[in-house]
Amino acid sequence: MGNAWMGLGRELLASRWSLLLLFTTAALMARLDAAMPISQLIGWFVVCGLGLVPLARMIAEMVEALADRLGDRIGGLVSVALGNLVELVVSFTALASGLYELVVISIAGAVITNCLLVLGISTCLSARNTATIRIHPHSTGLQSQQLLVSTIFLAVPSIFFVRLRHAMSDGSNRFDGFATYSTVVASLVLVFYLLSFVYQLGTGRNLYVRQQSEQVLPPTGEERPLVVLIGMLLLASLLLVGVSERLVESLQLLVDGAHLNPLFVGLFLLPLFGSFSEGLIAVKASLSNRMDLAMTSTVESSVQLLLFVLPLLVLCGMPMGRYLHMAIPGDALFCLGSTVLAVHWITENRELSWYEGSLLLTLYAVMASGSLLLGG
Repeated sequence: MGNAWMGLGRELLASRWSLLLLFTTAALMARLDAAMPISQLIGWFVVCGLGLVPLARMIAEMVEALADRLGDRIGGLVSVALGNLVELVVSFTALASGLYELVVISIAGAVITNCLLVLGISTCLSARNTATIRIHPHSTGLQSQQLLVSTIFLAVPSIFFVRLRHAMSDGSNRFDGFATYSTVVASLVLVFYLLSFVYQLGTGRNLYVRQQSEQVLPPTGEERPLVVLIGMLLLASLLLVGVSERLVESLQLLVDGAHLNPLFVGLFLLPLFGSFSEGLIAVKASLSNRMDLAMTSTVESSVQLLLFVLPLLVLCGMPMGRYLHMAIPGDALFCLGSTVLAVHWITENRELSWYEGSLLLTLYAVMASGSLLLGG
């Protein structure tokens, strides 16, 4: 464990991002109170959000290193389980606090942020000096199909929920009929996602060889023992849990005190911090003209959020008496559906241009401004 602490310390202090550890420390020491002025609550929310950034960056790098060490099959499972660890921890903390609407909307918001803001910036950067850039057909096709199907999986229960004439709530503290249905849907969606993983590493494995070989990065730094790497990941996750608790607490106080629109907070404000690691990977890849990697870190991460993280939260909430519904408010569902259709449209011809990147950014700005100014 001592080696893990030392390795964690070296990893955190290894780059300029270590300056943000001041925010991590401040977030862990924060003592929040509903009597605080709104300006102070906003300040603490920003501090807690920035405190997530160095942890998210480090966890993303360690998950990637761990997956490489364990090989394609086991490493792929690790990537599936831990690839969106930041969003999972923040959402689980919100679920434990009974913030059902925030959980579902923030996951949809992370997808919107990844697919519109991050992918839009990455596309503009990668295509800045060329007319179009080619992307790998097999991986992109499967990812866009999964993204479309995952939205349908979320839309169908939402339609049934509205048809039952319930007050639009995304969860409850009792195991009612819709909670049972949500559990069934979540289980089916998880099985479907695991089948796609088996397909990529099994019968369809030859379709992804070229993409994987193109995305191999040279090793950087020393190779740590596997036990130390796992220990570092666990310790970083504990720090992440602590910061996430403060973030959710400050957000809850801020929404109640300042009467902020939950739609804007969940869809656009909170995901800016949670999606940082995917955004960093995508932007760095786009600057090196590696849009396949940028697509993977944005679109595939979004697929994982809808097909793995959200169903997992539904199942994990049951032992706590927190029954999360596989349903989403209509305005958030429309924003999510529009995002998915836009990504599917621009990737359909397996080429991207800076103009299409600007389309994604414009759509993001339209949604964000609408939810801020009119969503309340």
